[in-house]
Amino acid sequence: MRKHGMKRFVLLSLLALLPVLVVVAFYIIRDPFHVIKPYNGSISNTADTVQLTVNTGYFSTEAFKYFEPSRHYDSFILGSSLSGYYRIKDWVRHLPDGVSAFHFNASRETLHGIRNKLNYLVANGVAIKHVLIVMEDEMLKRQPIDQDVLFVQHPQTAPNVSWWEFHQLYFNAFRHPELAAYTLWPNAATTRLVLDKGYATTDIPDRIEELNEGYYGWGDSIIDSDPEAFFTPEHLARYSQPMTLLPCPDKITPDVEGLLNDIANILISQGTEYQIIIPPHYAWEPVSSHDLYQLEQIFGQQRVHDYSHDAKMGTDLHYYYDDGHLIARECARLMDSAYQAVTLPSPFLSH
Repeated sequence: MRKHGMKRFVLLSLLALLPVLVVVAFYIIRDPFHVIKPYNGSISNTADTVQLTVNTGYFSTEAFKYFEPSRHYDSFILGSSLSGYYRIKDWVRHLPDGVSAFHFNASRETLHGIRNKLNYLVANGVAIKHVLIVMEDEMLKRQPIDQDVLFVQHPQTAPNVSWWEFHQLYFNAFRHPELAAYTLWPNAATTRLVLDKGYATTDIPDRIEELNEGYYGWGDSIIDSDPEAFFTPEHLARYSQPMTLLPCPDKITPDVEGLLNDIANILISQGTEYQIIIPPHYAWEPVSSHDLYQLEQIFGQQRVHDYSHDAKMGTDLHYYYDDGHLIARECARLMDSAYQAVTLPSPFLSH
């Protein structure tokens, strides 16, 4: 009787768990966020017109691990999504022949994330010969968002993020009704749901996977050939903001200063040749004079290049793909300036 009762209990328990097991199995098989199956050299299908928004920081690390054995990277562009359009082909013009460069970026990157990535490279015996850090003013106060699937750091670079916590976060996100519906039944209605919620995007850039570089080939082509076709009245109205003279509050606290010193010490200890660009941002407050002074004291005056105070670039949408990301041509011009090369001509800027 007792044995029969135990079998019945086990059977009922399995039946009760069956829906959960089915959901878990489906999540593993479909792997909607591409964090379970091994990275295979690409984060998207080139035919995709809709893609779930991915964690670029996670895929930066996965791409590095996948390509590094053959590419032997030694030069890195670090920063948030704002660093993404500083094209490697434009950067390596300022570096010695034979370097192997890689975009090691992350959406809403933090100083913690940059420090962790540098420590990861050192721990894995990677030669860090050259580094360009695109350090927007907001990064000086931004904290890690390790409870969000789009921004949680890769467990292999962040000592405070465990694999269990990482996958638990993604599985919980999968249980959101809109995401589950889209994964189970991808159709026009469920696609509209995930797009409206911001879980997916149609803004899929071209990619050079071995460089971990995204770029807008179509946008750059239009901007070069017919700028007015890109910067239409509708486009400008969509991103336009009222221009207000913003204050420049100091953001470098003792904790932030400690992170900046950690980054500088890693670069110095590795004998790295590095430069730091503080980019402009449309309608964005520039870095404060006190913070700029501290950055120059920590990293060296000749290595910190501040463009956040440029009034023209901070108020003219013709420099940007949207309201924050500089077009690649302007990123190239800033790199030319930072590395003291000949400045590329700009159709919008006279200096």
